Amino acid sequence: MNTGMRSFFSCALLCLTTTAPLAAAVPPEAAALRDYNVIIVDFDTLRADRLGAMGNPRPLTPNLDAVAAKSYLFTGAVAQAPWTLPSTMSFFTSLYPHRHSLVNKFSLFTEERKELAHLPRRFTTLAQVFARNGYATAGFTGDAGLEAHFGFGNGFDVYFDSITFGGLDLTLPLAWDWLQTHQDRKFFLFVQGYDVHGQYPVPPGFKSRFADPNYDGPFLGLYSEFMDLRMKTIKGEEIRISTGDARFWMDRYDEKTVRADARFGRFWKDFSGLPAARKTLLVVIGDHGEEFDEHGGFDHGMKLYDELLRVPLIVHAPDDAATKIDSQVRLIDVMPTLADWLGLNVDTDTQRQMQGTSLLPLLRGQPLPLDSYAETSFLLQAEKSSLRTSSGWKLIYDFENMAGELYDLRSDPGEKRNVYNSDPKTAKDLTQKLLSWK
Repeated sequence: MNTGMRSFFSCALLCLTTTAPLAAAVPPEAAALRDYNVIIVDFDTLRADRLGAMGNPRPLTPNLDAVAAKSYLFTGAVAQAPWTLPSTMSFFTSLYPHRHSLVNKFSLFTEERKELAHLPRRFTTLAQVFARNGYATAGFTGDAGLEAHFGFGNGFDVYFDSITFGGLDLTLPLAWDWLQTHQDRKFFLFVQGYDVHGQYPVPPGFKSRFADPNYDGPFLGLYSEFMDLRMKTIKGEEIRISTGDARFWMDRYDEKTVRADARFGRFWKDFSGLPAARKTLLVVIGDHGEEFDEHGGFDHGMKLYDELLRVPLIVHAPDDAATKIDSQVRLIDVMPTLADWLGLNVDTDTQRQMQGTSLLPLLRGQPLPLDSYAETSFLLQAEKSSLRTSSGWKLIYDFENMAGELYDLRSDPGEKRNVYNSDPKTAKDLTQKLLSWK
């Protein structure tokens, strides 16, 4: 296991139930932040353990780390799905995937008929909440699962989804141009990029500054090689690679992370010089992680281990309040937190819709134990759900094979020792809780 992975799992052990002292970092009351702008930057596929602020010794994210040092850093944030479409829609609606129903791109897929999935009209998105509160709204994305027709465009005045697997090198300049004509009114801006995704198109001659110069394995970093590993994972075929091979792909991923961080850094530096920055909340998230053979696979979507579910979550306020919060939180909690913190008017139906919880008590130093569920039905090739308790247990249940996995994350943060059979009481209790959740 390389140094970055050790740091990730060491942090996971610390991120289960505790909250760091708040000192003077007490959030303003909602009335004080009314009409504040909000910018959300989504680093698609970015693992939590790649950030220096999360303990990674590699200098991959100096710009994100600098922001995190002046922000609320949630070190125990987890996603509700291990791939983009369901995870981001859960973020946008504060609903678990089976509730918002976008568990796959197609709601019907047969030889005779194919129907794309879309968000049911009865559900409200985060952008719609802001639009109803008088905000100018814009979203700039890299497409590839975030197309407007799925429902992501709901509530946005402007929504860009024209280039598949576009990165922040595309979307941040578009967002900057939009800001030039909207910074004088309150705004809600969502920017996403696939910069670290395996299918992000890299320039010719792309190399990682972190690569082992002595690596003499079979891989060259070709797109076709990555897709072969991805398809073997989807099909459940064995992947026969060495530790050095896995590290080769992680090194490549790390290079993408450095470049994505630099793009964000340039944008944030420019924006910080605008008057609007003094009334803007910044939220940085990742929608899911990536596997590099930690559990016998590559890419994402098929599994529910922590390398796929633990994500960055940073909330920066203009007062530079700095607090590290280690309690477990969920991406579905961001929508109710913003609504609460900014004092947004939210109709009764939307209030009832949200399955997440406002995190303001945590920001004020109060305990808030939250269990987290996740699920995947990726490409109709997997049917799994998981329960990650606030006390440190992790249950994964495979509904196709009727098999469970149970991990005590306090002593086994890498999810290597399955105790489902050796601890039958805990396994039974958590399995019943997971089954009753749906």
